[in-house]
Amino acid sequence: MNKKTFVLFFTLLISTIGYTQNNDFNHQIGISAKASTNGFGGDIYYRPTKMVAFKAGAEYISFNIKASTLERYVGESVNFTIRNPIGDDLTFNSEGKFKTGALSLAVGYQPFKAFYLTAGIGKYLFASDVTGVPISDLTFESQNIPDIGTVNPKISKENLGTYNITINPSNSIIPYIGVGLGSFVPQNKTISFALEIGAYYVGNYVLQSDISGLNTENIDYGISITQNQKDQISDIINSRINIVTTVLDREVNDIVNDINKKIEPYKFYPVLKLTIGFRAFEFRK
Repeated sequence: MNKKTFVLFFTLLISTIGYTQNNDFNHQIGISAKASTNGFGGDIYYRPTKMVAFKAGAEYISFNIKASTLERYVGESVNFTIRNPIGDDLTFNSEGKFKTGALSLAVGYQPFKAFYLTAGIGKYLFASDVTGVPISDLTFESQNIPDIGTVNPKISKENLGTYNITINPSNSIIPYIGVGLGSFVPQNKTISFALEIGAYYVGNYVLQSDISGLNTENIDYGISITQNQKDQISDIINSRINIVTTVLDREVNDIVNDINKKIEPYKFYPVLKLTIGFRAFEFRK
């Protein structure tokens, strides 16, 4: 759905208030509890007319996925390896942290007893962090230091840090449209139930990546040497780190670009929602 169509639909829903207003209708206020593919939460609703009601609320959920869990679903190892031009390749163990949800405003139009339409807008709370934990050290070429001999520099996997890919939506304010079976808010009773199917238009997602720990402060030379002795090979070590950083950036960018291309078509976030509404009180205008 493009923006013009959404605005038109939303305007038509709002305009129904003028046609359905009844001076004898008692205005109603209440709350709703909801569980959906976008999280768990609740709404406060206001029903000014028989067919129209407004909701403001929030929903949220977060979860972690370990590498072992991912492997059970995909049927293969989810470890990934990045080429190291000056030593052994770097292998990472993957896991992910995800959260999703929204702060939302919506209007519902109930033309029939067990069917309604709803549209609204939300502040999208989706974010994710896919982490690669190194399971191997970053090794450098052996170097000869005068009066010391040969050293084998490396950055241990504990000091190398993690490789992170963050996935964030390009749009934080997103429109929503849906249809429901049941009641958008309680009608003739003080409680209502509804099953709703809809979607948020989220647009594209943006992926970013980084890896920490690639600096000389984290290098282990295998033996105790002075700062002056480190300085004798610092230029060589720094050039090696620059080489590794360049290769890592290039390969990581290739991975991120490939993922971006695969998820680009998915601009809608589907929502399946169960709602229970409770009427709190009513009053005349």
